[in-house]
Amino acid sequence: MSRRTLAVLTVALLLGSYPTLAHGAYRPKVPAVTTPWTAKVSRTAPLPEYPRPQMRRSEWKSLNGQWEFAVAKEGEAPPFGRTLAETILVPYPMQSALSGIARQEKRTWYRRTFEVPAGWRSRRVILHFGAVTNQATVYVNGKLVGSHRGSYDAFSLDVTDALRASGPNELVVGVVDPLAYGGGQPVGKQNVVEVSVVHTASSGIWQTVWLEPVGSAHLTRLDQTPDLRGERLLVTPRVADGEGTTVVLRARAAGKVIGSASGPAGRRIALPVPSPKLWSPERPFLYDLEVELRRGGRVLDRVRSYFGMRSIGLKRIDGVTRIVLNGKFVFQIGPLDQGFWPDGIYTAPTDAGLRFDIAETKRLGFNMTRKHVKVEPQRWYYWADRLGLLVWQDMPNMSIYRRVQASDKARFERELRAMVVQHRSSPAIVAWTPFNEGWGEYDVTRITREVKRWDPSRLVNGDSGSANCCLADESNGGDVRDGHIYAGPLAPEPDSRASVIGEFAGCDDRTPAGEVGPPVPGFGTAGERANRGVMRQGWAALRQQMRSPGLSGAIYTQLTNIEHEVGLGLLSSDRRHLKCAAKVLPKLNRELIAASRRPASLRPQPAAIPAGTRALWTFAEGDGSTVHDRSGNDHDLRLAGGATRARGYRGAGLRVRGGGQRAVARGAVVDTAGSYTVSAWLQYAAPARSASALSQGNGFSLGLRVADDRPDLDPAYPIEAAPGPFPQPKWNFAVASAATCVVAACAVRANPGYGDSRIDPRAGRWYHVTGVVDRATRTAGLYVDGVPLDLRIARQRVAALARFALGTGKLGSDGSTESFDGRIDQVRVYARALSAAEVWRLYRAAG
Repeated sequence: MSRRTLAVLTVALLLGSYPTLAHGAYRPKVPAVTTPWTAKVSRTAPLPEYPRPQMRRSEWKSLNGQWEFAVAKEGEAPPFGRTLAETILVPYPMQSALSGIARQEKRTWYRRTFEVPAGWRSRRVILHFGAVTNQATVYVNGKLVGSHRGSYDAFSLDVTDALRASGPNELVVGVVDPLAYGGGQPVGKQNVVEVSVVHTASSGIWQTVWLEPVGSAHLTRLDQTPDLRGERLLVTPRVADGEGTTVVLRARAAGKVIGSASGPAGRRIALPVPSPKLWSPERPFLYDLEVELRRGGRVLDRVRSYFGMRSIGLKRIDGVTRIVLNGKFVFQIGPLDQGFWPDGIYTAPTDAGLRFDIAETKRLGFNMTRKHVKVEPQRWYYWADRLGLLVWQDMPNMSIYRRVQASDKARFERELRAMVVQHRSSPAIVAWTPFNEGWGEYDVTRITREVKRWDPSRLVNGDSGSANCCLADESNGGDVRDGHIYAGPLAPEPDSRASVIGEFAGCDDRTPAGEVGPPVPGFGTAGERANRGVMRQGWAALRQQMRSPGLSGAIYTQLTNIEHEVGLGLLSSDRRHLKCAAKVLPKLNRELIAASRRPASLRPQPAAIPAGTRALWTFAEGDGSTVHDRSGNDHDLRLAGGATRARGYRGAGLRVRGGGQRAVARGAVVDTAGSYTVSAWLQYAAPARSASALSQGNGFSLGLRVADDRPDLDPAYPIEAAPGPFPQPKWNFAVASAATCVVAACAVRANPGYGDSRIDPRAGRWYHVTGVVDRATRTAGLYVDGVPLDLRIARQRVAALARFALGTGKLGSDGSTESFDGRIDQVRVYARALSAAEVWRLYRAAG
């Protein structure tokens, strides 16, 4: 017999036989978008890899494959002994094309038969489910063997007493998913109606199903916590029927035993790990762990596992709270990863596909990812552990279309705890996030403390985005201050917690008008250059904010396109195309991470005025209606329409009250077809209205825009309207995108959609407002008080030769003039694009 034939027979024996279904063969549907792995999905034994890498047994049997399937009615008897009408491929969600069903049903039956290997019949047999959405009732040979409620946690049932001594056994699973029917379970971004930021739901069995033989006393879970200072791994083995048993642990490195320990089942055991090799994204070293359960001299159970030695925490460095990995600060940068697939939805088509997302994230230079409101199969975390990718793990939120009820809270907390318990031994996971942007939130402080109590070895981010976003409640009980901004990046101010950006930016994959490019993923060569420019500017801003105010990590939105979020992903939804910044992103990430390791990169910078000022007006120079240009370039201003000098940010300033009051230069000050920077200290008077404080014809406008920016994503969301008043003023930098239009009619607007307590415009307060146009990177940026609010692509070169003006500008789509009502001071103009660090220094230098 050849080795190839032997290998095939061995795999067949391990996977077991699959029943011949009289009702017809499985027929996969054709997804709208395929992936490189769609055609590689086995029709008889999909996802054959062992599903629980941190607790492996040598004997097991996969039950993945073709199952019978039927729609169920409420209250009907299970279909024992009856062939069902359809065939579904487990473990793909019923809505997916790979399942062969491709539709949503509330109540369903799954049925198949299986045989137990002869060698197992003297032992207990455990039936494992990786995950079933949402309620599962399980029968074996007509007997109820157990039930489970929860979409994201694994569960196991001892089915031994229901098994037949020989021959086939019948397995029937009843599934109820009330997602579209008012259910209050955690759902993440699943929805039966595709709208807004939610996507196709995943119902039914969506992770691997398998059998394992064990003794009556057997290991059920291993809770592992590395202790670097003590050079040991703390292991608490959970055991069924463990009275009088002992657990023996052995750690190996490169096959050699480096430490051993033993102790009673259910009690914490300290396993020595001398001079530990630390786990990190750069060197994800994993030790092998052997675990034996003994009673007397007899081995009752044996499993293999692994562990990584690493720590995560907070540390004050030069007066700033920062996140430290293994005791040292390293900037954590990664994408938002939602884990959706066009062919399998919640379930990756193959293990190679599952691995690809993590490997590609690493290849792009990221050292971290945020697993967004989804819990993955355990093999996903295995690949993160093995390849070395830090994970910020979200808890899937409850529905954003339903008010939270008492019963919802109980379910949420049970599933939250199950997520923490089941994945707490992964070295890759370094942070838990119970809530996101206020979706389904309640008792944030209490829940944050509960998660800290369940797992004190990791960071907890109570509500991602709560520093500035989306009606979320910020609690100081967590470890980080987390802000979201779909622009930016904008760092929250750290306090006793570290500063992180939980979501920012987004890849623009639209083909620009007049450019030739593929329709999907779509970005012409010029568009790709523009995206590279935005990323260069954004990563420069991250580096600056790492210095001040002291940013520790950031999440770029996002890894892949998904249904309604097609314009955000670095990758197309099929993973075939890297849409933007392919050439620059790995280098930008490596440079940012490397800079975080150099102490000099983190120290405060001197407050220095950048060189090259083209015009400077402080309003302390000149007399009468003339304001002298202190730069020496002879760009004096003339006061007109009743504009006057008044108290400014520093000494004298300009007071304009609308109605055409202004200060005007004799001509243009900058070439708006090139790179330039304009900045000023601005204070507006109530009531706010759209107005231009600085302008040059139809080239640019820097000022205020009043718009209704309440965070409603669609008419049904959120349940409670955002508090007013609306419309709200926002700082605005508009750059004309064509020579034939006024600024407001066709503009690249740098205008934030999210608020921040430091920079939300308030009447009577002074703000340092800066607009930067960089033609080399084709970007327009808006900075307020030294930090970026928005970076946008600005492709066109518009030469506006009109006079430079303060207090007025063309904002209306009809070319009308809108005037500023407030005070202006310390106006600076540069004929170049200031860097993020220079904008910060300019702000700081003004005091």
